[in-house]
Amino acid sequence: MSAEVTEMDFDVLREPWNVYQLGEGPILRTKYVLTRVVRRKEAGGQFGYAFKGQNVVSFSHIPHNLRGEPSQAMYSPMELQASLVNEDVRYSTLSEEWNEYVTEDGTNIRVKLTVVKISRTNKTDKDGEPIYLVQTSLLPQIQPPRKK
Repeated sequence: MSAEVTEMDFDVLREPWNVYQLGEGPILRTKYVLTRVVRRKEAGGQFGYAFKGQNVVSFSHIPHNLRGEPSQAMYSPMELQASLVNEDVRYSTLSEEWNEYVTEDGTNIRVKLTVVKISRTNKTDKDGEPIYLVQTSLLPQIQPPRKK
């Protein structure tokens, strides 16, 4: 027997930026944007929730010594991985907060996007800024509505 699947509308309560200071100088800002929530009713009446979203990553305050020639090139993930010049960029967390959402059935969803690893390539973007690879992890907390 297959699960009953329902798409859930939701409201965004908070989607703050997380901010990290790289040891090389730049500031990294990340944000997780929730785009879809699905509720599954399994055999036995239990509910499970699945969600999809997108990571937004932005670098600022790039020091002059890290800049290079501007490039319009598009690189594959394999090309970027092969062009690492600093595989483990050190960083400190300036702020890292939970996103908060509530679904139409009253379920509270909290999600925290956390940075796991940052690497710098020798490739540059159209502004001559270095291209970084950022590995993240998503930590969810789901609180179903209280039964009345």
